[in-house]
Amino acid sequence: MGFQEDWHDVVADAEQTLDVSVAVSGPDGELWTAGRDALFPACSISKHVAAFGTLRLVADATIDLDSDVNSYLSSWHLPGAGTVTVRQLLAHTAGLTENWFPGYAGQERVPTLLQILTGEPPATSPAVRRELAPGTTFRYSGSHYAVLQQLLIDVTGATFEELMADVVLKPVGMTNSSYDQRFPYEHRERVARGHCGGSPIPGGWRTQPEMAGAGLWSTPADLVRLEQEIGRAAAGTSPLLPADLATQMLTPQVPGGFGLGTEIGPGRYGHTGQNTGYSCFSFAWPASGTAVAVMMDAEDCKETLFAFLEMGQRHFGPSQP
Repeated sequence: MGFQEDWHDVVADAEQTLDVSVAVSGPDGELWTAGRDALFPACSISKHVAAFGTLRLVADATIDLDSDVNSYLSSWHLPGAGTVTVRQLLAHTAGLTENWFPGYAGQERVPTLLQILTGEPPATSPAVRRELAPGTTFRYSGSHYAVLQQLLIDVTGATFEELMADVVLKPVGMTNSSYDQRFPYEHRERVARGHCGGSPIPGGWRTQPEMAGAGLWSTPADLVRLEQEIGRAAAGTSPLLPADLATQMLTPQVPGGFGLGTEIGPGRYGHTGQNTGYSCFSFAWPASGTAVAVMMDAEDCKETLFAFLEMGQRHFGPSQP
């Protein structure tokens, strides 16, 4: 049996999972989808997508991977000792404050990005600053991408959602995706409502002003389109990103760490994600030319998500000796 048949068994065993959408993209451009055609938060896969867009700006010399981020930031400066680079932000090696951003419910005041960076109310997370020696250690944190988001806004003068639409979403063909936090309200009939412990989260979903780190709305079909574009770039056949930058995207920057905005697994690359009320992953297996994305409307479903990932690894990963 193949992935398309096996996925039914995973869903049948997932009692707490209320809504699951899946997409599988093959080497010849074929696309298979299953589940409701819903919109989900891409959670931390937002970082993976934002990294691709950032590298496009590196390719056209708008920014440099190894320059000090404070040379680009104008509306705020990163406090603390040591030089932090764009590369380190992308790879979570800048040693910034550990932050997981839970988002803001519909009735809550939503802070600006600058309030999040400085830790000022109504932000509910600590201020972002350098805490570890930059470039030495992998420390996964949404803080890195909050700084990246402000940097890209300051450098380009564009809103983050408009910039990402121009440099990633439109060129890749991700027509059902947006970083705009109004997007789910404009398409509420398609939105999968988030759950925790089997109960709906208040308001159905959260607003994420930390867009680069957790604010993308998307579908599995759109996410596998990006994975395939990254694969083409690494092979030197993408018009969107040079092979050398794509290769760096897929290369761990410190032992045991990420590439540039990318999780590296056995024979695969991509990203996982969890927001309040949701879980997801998007991975590609270059050896088979296949990409798989799974999105769910529950945050406490690690076993189900792992079962899908293991199934993808079994069907599409490198052959075991």
